[in-house]
Amino acid sequence: MKRLLPALFAAALLGAALAPAAANPLAGRKRPANAAPTVITSDQLEFDYQNFVALFDGHVVVKDPEFTLKTDRMLVTFENSNDVKRVDCIGNVDMTSDDIHARCGRAVYTRENALVVMSDEPVVTKGPDQRVAGQVINIWLDDERVEVKNGAAVEARPNSFKKPAAGGDAK
Repeated sequence: MKRLLPALFAAALLGAALAPAAANPLAGRKRPANAAPTVITSDQLEFDYQNFVALFDGHVVVKDPEFTLKTDRMLVTFENSNDVKRVDCIGNVDMTSDDIHARCGRAVYTRENALVVMSDEPVVTKGPDQRVAGQVINIWLDDERVEVKNGAAVEARPNSFKKPAAGGDAK
């Protein structure tokens, strides 16, 4: 279970918000040149070139070949190099990727420390058998570490965690 939770959270959260960057910091590799595009739609987009900030406002939908993210508002802060520095998803954050579903009121990704903070009633589920919730869920992507604060709740049906194969991780 130690390795399952970080994989579950990493796959389920904010990979979507990072898609506008050429390199995906979650995977530590560049996307192939022939990869299908990520499409972001919203009611409104404001880009502040001086401050390197993009605000997607109203009915934000990020469609990527690997996930779909929906939120009320997404604020992306860039570095001078156009790399993503921070992503804030605010209001009705909802993401699905395969059988993983994450939802919360607010999710923030900070690239400097590869930290994702989910707050405002965060819940992550994997299929019908696994569920994690708490007041705040912190995910350190580089360390494969998860911390659930203030009322952690984990639900898992018997046999929902598979034993890792020789040299592999649990799914």
